[in-house]
Amino acid sequence: MNHFTDTKGYNGIRAFSIWRFRAAKPPGLRPFGAYFTTLSAQTRKLAKRLGIPKSKVEYVFSFIDRGDLKPLPGGRGAYISYSPTDYDVEPDRQLVHGKAKNP
Repeated sequence: MNHFTDTKGYNGIRAFSIWRFRAAKPPGLRPFGAYFTTLSAQTRKLAKRLGIPKSKVEYVFSFIDRGDLKPLPGGRGAYISYSPTDYDVEPDRQLVHGKAKNP
């Protein structure tokens, strides 16, 4: 599972051994939550597909999914999931983090 973010978000999340992804209310009709995707940084037009600004796909956190995230309602739920509360990822589930390599 992947979480994309900007410089400020990246520095805040990586500052602790347990990654905490903060839940928030996104614009539009999307539910309150912390958002994740199965799409990779190499996905064409990634920011557009995720419905976020390009600045928010500068960095990525990748981790092992434990199956506890909810799919986003609608068609994008095939590749976007969320947690309705802050979401913690312990070190044993963390894979990689850093600059995303967008096409």
